[in-house]
Amino acid sequence: MSELATPGPLEERRNGLETLAREEWDLVVVGGGIVGAGVLLDAASRGLRAALVEQEDIASGTSSKSSRLVHGGLRYLEQFHFGLVREALSERSRLMRLAPHLVRPEKSSSRSTGCRPCIGSSMAAAWCSTTCLAPRGTWAGRDNLGVGATLEIAPDLRRDGLRGGILYHDAVEDDARYALAVVRTALARGALALTRVMATSVQDEDGSVAGLRVTDTLSGNELHVKTRRIVDATGVWAARADRAFAGTPATLVPSRGSHLIVRRDRIALQHGLTIRVPGKVVFIIPWNAYWLIGTTDHPDADVPEHVAATPTEVDELLAAVNGTLQVDLTRGDLVGTYAGFRPLVGTARRGSTVTVSREHRVQVDRPGFVRVSGGKYNDLPPDGCRRRRRSARGGRRTAKVRNR
Repeated sequence: MSELATPGPLEERRNGLETLAREEWDLVVVGGGIVGAGVLLDAASRGLRAALVEQEDIASGTSSKSSRLVHGGLRYLEQFHFGLVREALSERSRLMRLAPHLVRPEKSSSRSTGCRPCIGSSMAAAWCSTTCLAPRGTWAGRDNLGVGATLEIAPDLRRDGLRGGILYHDAVEDDARYALAVVRTALARGALALTRVMATSVQDEDGSVAGLRVTDTLSGNELHVKTRRIVDATGVWAARADRAFAGTPATLVPSRGSHLIVRRDRIALQHGLTIRVPGKVVFIIPWNAYWLIGTTDHPDADVPEHVAATPTEVDELLAAVNGTLQVDLTRGDLVGTYAGFRPLVGTARRGSTVTVSREHRVQVDRPGFVRVSGGKYNDLPPDGCRRRRRSARGGRRTAKVRNR
């Protein structure tokens, strides 16, 4: 008895392109980062006929350039964004439950300086508040450490002014694999996702979306996709004038975040470390045989196709590490660097995007055309996806997306 031959990847892609052009779609998502992947999964889970097109690879842009942290939002707590912290902690707990092979717990620490009676008062208060905001049954706790215990887990810490430390729980993720897993789950529920397919123009009819024109970048063939609803999840690239969806009425602020990669044996730490620098924090995160050090947070209106860490950012991160640890890191110690752009919505203050909100924004440009900007890996809430789907039906408005 002969078995039916399983189509190869190229044949599957050809079949997918034919399906994309032949059928009429309830929703087409443009952009294969974590936001686009999440919208695709939500739509497919609700029984909508949904497709996604990405001009490069899934998670090839911002979504594979993160710090790998799924954290509770210490910086956001210090900025009094209590709602964002609560939803980040809730989503972190959910991700740990749904994808334990991709999101795992990780201990981290921070040094405390100052007078003994108020050791790290602001940091301790922040983590205490974070613990109170976390859902019941989660592991969002922390321990106050003396000088000796702090040096046991971080022997390279500078002794000047050291009064102890705080050991707390965080989580790390495999960001690109997580985005891929979300897309694969959507495919299993009937969605279609195609890479190397670039959206070139939106077709309108009486002021509403009537279709989408795309190009297969491998063959150069143009296709017309029949749909009445499009979600733009292209992130910072929507701000580029040479893109099909260029120009957003909402204030899109591209924020560059850069990271350094250093061998694990170069820094003596048992766990990750949080370093306080003026106005922000820098994380040292364990990742396989390396430490990831980041991130920077600078506005940059020039969004290139492929972003890289600048020499100034490299020096900034090296200075943050050397100011806290007795390691004397230099550029010669770097295994590599990487950088990505955050699609933030807001206004940069004094040349910094540290205080710009990380929340999602949903904006309807015209009936059937929706833009989604901002957000993080651990605040892609189901309720937000519902709002995206509802807002695609019409009515011009901009809304923050929150989990409830």
